[in-house]
Amino acid sequence: MAAMLSSHAADVYVSTAEDGSLRYASEPLDVSYQLLLRDGPSSVAAADAGPRTLSGTASSPAREARRRALQPIVAAAASRHGMAVELVMAVIETESDFDPAAVSPAGARGAMQLMPATGLQYGLRSVKDFHDPTLNIDAGVRHLRDLLRAAGDNTALALAMYNAGRGKVARHGDRIPPFRETMLYVPTVLSRATNPHPPARSPQP
Repeated sequence: MAAMLSSHAADVYVSTAEDGSLRYASEPLDVSYQLLLRDGPSSVAAADAGPRTLSGTASSPAREARRRALQPIVAAAASRHGMAVELVMAVIETESDFDPAAVSPAGARGAMQLMPATGLQYGLRSVKDFHDPTLNIDAGVRHLRDLLRAAGDNTALALAMYNAGRGKVARHGDRIPPFRETMLYVPTVLSRATNPHPPARSPQP
């Protein structure tokens, strides 16, 4: 999968839990969090080590309209497959900025930026299917659900799989791989899931 290039960036902080696992965040949630990566728009745009780049732009009426159009589709798919609406919306925001027509340079398509092989696995048979919001989101939600199961309900690890691929996560000992993009992606999605962006205000006459 690959998402759309954006100037949005975030610092990455890391904390080591008692069991030795690493927790990532885009800001220090408590004193145990240490700065791992300080990033800015120019360095994100120039990054080449990670598997993809992040999406997400400043709020606008058009963007808010896209978000509102997708929200009931996400709610229905999340309900069918036992997923949190907020998490799915955060993934879509980061993947495509709520754009069902999005196509990445790597060939990922639709709101949830599914690669051809992944989409085929979940029943997407044509380019039209990939850009149909209902079909794309249903497939993406099922894919994310399966990754959560594979990750033992570890949301951060499942998001790393969604970003970098299950194989790369496995090759790094079932931990978040040290790819710059993945280290940005995971806390970005988690932050957006817990702190959704406010809707855009209509311009004043």
